[in-house]
Amino acid sequence: MRLENVSRNNLKQVDCDIPLGVMTTVTGISGSGKSSLVSQALVELVAGALGAAPSARDDVDGEAGLEDATAVPTEGRIAGGLEGVRRLIEVDQKPIGRTPRSNLATYTGLFDHVRALFAATPEARKRRYDAGRFSFNVAKGRCPRCEGEGFVMVELLFLPSVYAPCPDCHGARYNPKTLEITYNGKTIAEVLALTVEQAWDFFGDAPNVCRSLKVLREVGLNYLRLGQPATEFSGGEAQRVKLATELQRAQRGGALYVLDEPTTGLHPTDVERLLGQLNALVDAGSSVILVDHDMKVAAASDWVIDIGPGAGDEGGRIVATGPPAKVAESRVSRTALYLDRALRGPTGPSDQSEGISPR
Repeated sequence: MRLENVSRNNLKQVDCDIPLGVMTTVTGISGSGKSSLVSQALVELVAGALGAAPSARDDVDGEAGLEDATAVPTEGRIAGGLEGVRRLIEVDQKPIGRTPRSNLATYTGLFDHVRALFAATPEARKRRYDAGRFSFNVAKGRCPRCEGEGFVMVELLFLPSVYAPCPDCHGARYNPKTLEITYNGKTIAEVLALTVEQAWDFFGDAPNVCRSLKVLREVGLNYLRLGQPATEFSGGEAQRVKLATELQRAQRGGALYVLDEPTTGLHPTDVERLLGQLNALVDAGSSVILVDHDMKVAAASDWVIDIGPGAGDEGGRIVATGPPAKVAESRVSRTALYLDRALRGPTGPSDQSEGISPR
C-alpha cells in the first residue's frame, strides 16, 4: 500500500510504501514521527478510504478534547494497494472502560458464556432464572444496595469521597437469591474472583469459555481476574485484552492491524508470546504494522520502516526501509546499530557488559 505526500506534525510530504500480508515494524527515536505516520496518518487515511471514520475517543477528558480540536488534520492520500485491505483494526493502549462495570469477562464476551452455564443448572432452571439473572447490570440479579457495583461511595464533608465494600453484599455484587445458584460448587461471584489460569482449570469442560481463556493465556494475561475492573488495567494490559478479543473472532484475512508500542513494560517472555499471536494473524492472511522501540521485535519482523534521523524538526523522514538485515546496514539510521545487534544476538559475556552508546 502506497501513501503519498503525507503531512502530519513533523512529517512533511512523505511518501511511504507499506507491504501487506506481512508484519511491519516502524522504528526510530522518540519524537521522530513514528506515531504520526502510523497511529494518526495511516489510520485516518485508511479509515476514510474504507468509508468508516476513526473510532471515537470516548476516553478523553475536556482538556484533551480542546487539544484535539486544534490539531492539524492529516494531508496526503493512498495511491494504491487498498484493495488488499477490507478491515482496519486499531489496537491501542486507550482504556477499555470508564467504570468498574466493564471488566475482563464482559469486554471479551466470556461472561456471556459463563452466565449461560449458570442459567442451565438444574436449580436455576427450576427457579426459571435466565442468563440475565446472573448479570450485575440487571436489577433482578444484582445487589439493590450498590446496584451491582460491589462498593458504595461515602461522601466526606471536607475530604474527597471514598469507596467502601457494600455492607449488604460485601463486594459480591449480587443479591442472596442469585448467590444460591452454584456451578461446579462456585457462585457467580466466586467465578468472577478466579484468575484466568484458575478459570482455565475450572471450566475445562466448557469449550466456549475455554476458547476465550486460551487466547488470554497466550497473550500473557493469565494472572488477571475475570471480574477485574477495566479501570485497573495498565495501558499494555488494555492493549492485549483488545488483541485477545480480536483473536477470538474468525480470521478471514484482509485485515490491517495497527499497534502502537505494544511491548511497553512487557517481560521478554510476554514479548515472545505477543509476537507469536501477531505472526498468527499474518499467517491467516492479515497485515500487521506496529510502532515499537524493541529491536528484538524489529528483528523478528518481515519489514522495517525507520523514521528519523532525529526528533522533531530533525526527523519526519524515512531514512531506511526494507527487511531488517538491510535496514541494519544503513549508515544514516540511528536504529541500525541496535537492530544489527538484535539480529546477531548475544555472542558472549563481553556483549553483556559492553555499554551501548549512540553513534
